[in-house]
Amino acid sequence: MVRFLKKYTGTILILIALASISIWWYNNRSFDQNVMADVPRHTDLNEASLLDGEKTAALLEQSYYKYYYGHVDQGASDVKDVHIIVPSIDYSAISETGTTVERNLDGQFGEVIALRDENSWVEYEIDIPQDGFYAIGMDYYALEGKRSGLVRSIKVDGEYPFYQAKQVKFQRMWREHGEPWYDNQGNEYNPKREEVFGWQYRDFIDAEAKVAESFRFYFSKGKHSIRIEAIREPGAIGQLHIYAPKVVPTYEEVSAQYKQDNLKETTGHYMTFQAELATLRSDPTLKRIEDREPDTVPFNSEAIVLNSFGGLSWRDGGQWAEWEIEVPESGLYNIGIRFGQWFLNGFPVQRKVYINGELPFIEMNSVPFPYKQEWQISNLSQSHEEDYLFYLKEGKNTIRMEVQVGDLGEVLELVTDTTQKMSELTREVIRVTGTNPDPNADWKLDRNIPGIVERLQNMAWSIEDAITLLALFGVDEGSSEISTLYEARGVLVDMADNTRSIPARLNQFRELQSALGLWVNGLSKQSLLIDYIIVKSPDQDWPRPAAPIYIRIGNSINDLLMTFRKNYGGVGTVYDEDEEVLDVWIARGRDWVDIIKQMIDEDFTPETGIKVNVNVIPANQSQVLMLANTSGLAPDVALGVDGEVPIDFAVRNALVDLGSFDDYEEVAARFRPGALIPYKYNGGNYALPENQNFYMLFYRKDIMAELGYDEEDMPETWDDVMELIPILQQNGMDFYYPHAINDTKQAINEFAPFLFQHGGEFYTENGSKSALDSPEAIEAMRMWTGLFTNYKIEKQADFYNRFRSGEMPIGVADYSTYILLSTAAPELTGWWGMKPMPGIMQEDGKINRSTGGLAQTGMIFKDTDHPEQSWEFLKWWTSADAQERFGSELEALLGVEARWNTANVEALQRLPWQAEDIEAILEQWEWFREREVVLGGYYTTRYVANMWNEIVLNGRIVRESVEDGVKEINKELAKKREEFGLDKEDQGGTTE
Repeated sequence: MVRFLKKYTGTILILIALASISIWWYNNRSFDQNVMADVPRHTDLNEASLLDGEKTAALLEQSYYKYYYGHVDQGASDVKDVHIIVPSIDYSAISETGTTVERNLDGQFGEVIALRDENSWVEYEIDIPQDGFYAIGMDYYALEGKRSGLVRSIKVDGEYPFYQAKQVKFQRMWREHGEPWYDNQGNEYNPKREEVFGWQYRDFIDAEAKVAESFRFYFSKGKHSIRIEAIREPGAIGQLHIYAPKVVPTYEEVSAQYKQDNLKETTGHYMTFQAELATLRSDPTLKRIEDREPDTVPFNSEAIVLNSFGGLSWRDGGQWAEWEIEVPESGLYNIGIRFGQWFLNGFPVQRKVYINGELPFIEMNSVPFPYKQEWQISNLSQSHEEDYLFYLKEGKNTIRMEVQVGDLGEVLELVTDTTQKMSELTREVIRVTGTNPDPNADWKLDRNIPGIVERLQNMAWSIEDAITLLALFGVDEGSSEISTLYEARGVLVDMADNTRSIPARLNQFRELQSALGLWVNGLSKQSLLIDYIIVKSPDQDWPRPAAPIYIRIGNSINDLLMTFRKNYGGVGTVYDEDEEVLDVWIARGRDWVDIIKQMIDEDFTPETGIKVNVNVIPANQSQVLMLANTSGLAPDVALGVDGEVPIDFAVRNALVDLGSFDDYEEVAARFRPGALIPYKYNGGNYALPENQNFYMLFYRKDIMAELGYDEEDMPETWDDVMELIPILQQNGMDFYYPHAINDTKQAINEFAPFLFQHGGEFYTENGSKSALDSPEAIEAMRMWTGLFTNYKIEKQADFYNRFRSGEMPIGVADYSTYILLSTAAPELTGWWGMKPMPGIMQEDGKINRSTGGLAQTGMIFKDTDHPEQSWEFLKWWTSADAQERFGSELEALLGVEARWNTANVEALQRLPWQAEDIEAILEQWEWFREREVVLGGYYTTRYVANMWNEIVLNGRIVRESVEDGVKEINKELAKKREEFGLDKEDQGGTTE
């Protein structure tokens, strides 16, 4: 034993040390829960700041909670027994255009006002009988439009009372049309959804459902005006209702009423209603989905069966689904749901539950569905212990469930308000220290910024209050979802204790703001998956929530074995190899490909008689296509191919020259001419664009107005931008231009606008040599890098969150930013705009705004046995009708976040854009210009990124860096041309 200890003493000591470290880490892995013990709370803090002279914050409307509690603090309360009904035709004022009078829509309300165009409005004068809070609602009829829900704003006495009033949603109604369809593999697919037109009633409520109840509008006694304005989609108004807010009874009160009315509990009844058979829904994105848990009904171990409802698509405030249930006798029943809620780690999600169109008692306003990594049974109670009783009449009844965030709303408000204060403090620090402070200097921030310590401490307390509310909400203290709050609390306390460290930690402070913003957005998504609804008599038992572990293990083994005998690459109906059929490979997600295959089977094949097999391949994996081509297994057509890939195949003589088809020019006219440049090689045309990215200028109207810039004053040229940047920085703000430091492939796209706007090119001599050393390219490089070296704009930033906070009120960004601002920044509704990106003034007085954004393409392989049929398919797929339908179906399936940025100009205009947005996009598209793609061009991509790094990060002279890079690029271009035998100037490049 002694010999053993001597021999392994070192190893034993290392093991003991590792064990000690592990124990220490385990005991200290959580955040310090006593960090606030010695932090004072400043209740009467004067939050004066260096920004008090600015009116920017005053321009933005307050939140609903601040509006409501502000009036409550002044003694306001709900009125009683008031209900004013105003027919829509009895207006006091109306917009000159965009409205119509409709008659007898579904035989109700007689003549009514319809708001058809964006920005059309109607105003009513209301005589209010007493001071207090009122609810407002309206009967509405969604007219035929572009499939999106109606969005309206409401002004009271000419003002928005709170920012949520600028965007109130009124959903459409949808139902399934026909039965699900099955492919020849036995897999089930969703039926089409069709809109149901009819009158609905809805109160004005928060579009994101972060307010638990209907808005309460404060009115003083006397005459007031209410203006309703169309923001999106056409719809008619039946009647406007201004009434005393409803008081919904508690379950205890309803239970006592049951006894008073002598309502009896039923006995002996147990029924289930499949959730995937919803009769109505608010959104076509709500659909049947597959779940592979063995107890999910129905279940098929051999094929896809759509046996549940909701999931990730059922997450946004106000989305609802309705089921029709039938019971054998009137009486009291228990109602439950078999559900899956594994989407928010540690957080319950909520739903409003309506029975026959009404909340039966107040507890149904926010029914919690707790987090768990397996299926559960909910009895719709708050604690899931007491079984509530619901009265159902004999025959048909309806159950509606609507996404509700309400109880989390005040927590999210606290965090959002804190991030806004953090942003303001950041700007104040920059006012004192400048944009590039010396981290070792003592800036005496506690003297130069009023109350900085106290303000940081109060911010920490706001985060602490949010954590406390989450604990009351039932969130586990150890949930990883609240680690962001713990980190923020600790950083704020630490900075309050050591203000001298703040200038050196500004980046950390900003990153924390971004993290908090993402945290708020994440919790706003309340996904829920449901299998079936249970309606039973109280004497019946609840079913088991999930299959036993041994059954699930057996099912998993069966799924594994199936992967050896089933082709998961094919989508939809798969035709036999001995039939004449096109083979199409698509590099996109499964949901996207399902839509394309359904369109093929419903539209393309019946119209042309051409059968198509579709296979899914990984996105951004062009080597899969290259290997298939090399081995003689290439498909006939490939879609979703990255824009730089077609030339790699064209130089290998692997693609069909689309220009060889007689009607190519007619098809090419569907796109902007500049969009086709990357797919030209040696006089041929080898691909068609499917979609395309684009850059635009985004700006905050409120902040820019405070700086003296109206909308017509927004920078048009880069000279204008360079005049603006110092003004922004003097005010603690900055301009944004994208740069992905960790993604070298993006640098060339960021540089291309400057190059094209200066009249430069990437290549000369038909793609055989780099043109980056031309005077135009040198000047373009100087301007691009000068933004970061001379004007010191940030090299990397979270533009979306910094735009929301006001730190970056203007900047250039791509299409994805438009989607984020449209869907996830409700407080900025009406306060941001979008214009074409800045450019270079030309001699003819026009501004060259050239920019591109390589996206994805479709191409035909030369080995195809069906070139004409392949061309017919590619023509059909890139047509306006097909692109419009795909865009509409995709948005219906995945939401507006997945809006299809089609390259077809006509189809783009048909999609549900707001008028002023599509006008700006089309203006930018007039200057759409893609860059050339040549053999060996990857070296250009690499060295453009290297040039930026050398000039911006290492301080190298622009010309030296460019000339050294051009030498290396030319070497690689020559090497590749030699490799492929392209030794003539008329080969190997792009031609137009």
